[in-house]
Amino acid sequence: MKKILTLLVLSSSIFTLYAQSDDFGMDFSVGVEKKLRPGTHIGFEGGVRTMDHTKKVDRWSAGVGVSQRLYSNNTFELKAGLKWEYMWLNYPEQTKDKTENYEIEHLDLDENDEPFIYYTNDYMGYNHRHQLWRGRHRTSLSLTADYQPNKRWSFSWKEMVQYSHHNKAKTTMDRYRIEEVEEDEAGNLNCTYYLDDDNIKEYKAKDRVLLRSKIGVDYNIRKCPVDPYLSAEYGCGLNYSTNKWKFTAGTDIKINKQNKIDFFYRYQTEDDDDEPNGHFIGFAYNFKF
Repeated sequence: MKKILTLLVLSSSIFTLYAQSDDFGMDFSVGVEKKLRPGTHIGFEGGVRTMDHTKKVDRWSAGVGVSQRLYSNNTFELKAGLKWEYMWLNYPEQTKDKTENYEIEHLDLDENDEPFIYYTNDYMGYNHRHQLWRGRHRTSLSLTADYQPNKRWSFSWKEMVQYSHHNKAKTTMDRYRIEEVEEDEAGNLNCTYYLDDDNIKEYKAKDRVLLRSKIGVDYNIRKCPVDPYLSAEYGCGLNYSTNKWKFTAGTDIKINKQNKIDFFYRYQTEDDDDEPNGHFIGFAYNFKF
């Protein structure tokens, strides 16, 4: 166990250094699972995730899920799952430069004897959005197939339809504009700003439906509590346009029949602003009874 913990710490340090060019965060969760009857389980889970190189909390989450085995034999199992989660997402304060497009008619004429038109972007100042927390609830319906040809290897394929509702939210947007520009002795331009306006920025409620496909492989090491695994997941929007990828490498560490620890590294990327792109180190504790 000491060797395993040492390996986890070293891996976390290596991935932290590697993630400097991208965002890096930590993912912690605790889960409790109860067997209701053979083939039927219910579970509760809570978690927290960080972002901005672990400087800020990205989200808090809590959820409940139930799974039902539909079919099984010696090597194959098919089960369905239903899960509901509520999340509190952090939108950190943000500052963006404000430019304004100008169309300028030059005195010179072009080859057609027409006034030469060119465009320029003039820096006007910046907009500052204050931090806000936004609630979101998510319902997922899944179908999972597990194939275990022997005691060591296990392969899985999971299809999931995910519905997410983003609540309304609002925050303050400050607009700072240039009041005066001065040039210092070194020739550098220094701007003085004034607060032009502080509006309330509102985010409307929105609904997102996503289809996620996940494949995974697990290996059970003989006479060892460590079971490594790999997985890849792709998600595409059904009522909006998006592409999401998640690649995970981790291991389950079995303490005993009731207690298990999951340690993993994940890289995720997507082409919308729903979740941050980057690297994550995760720790999850699960208790079964």
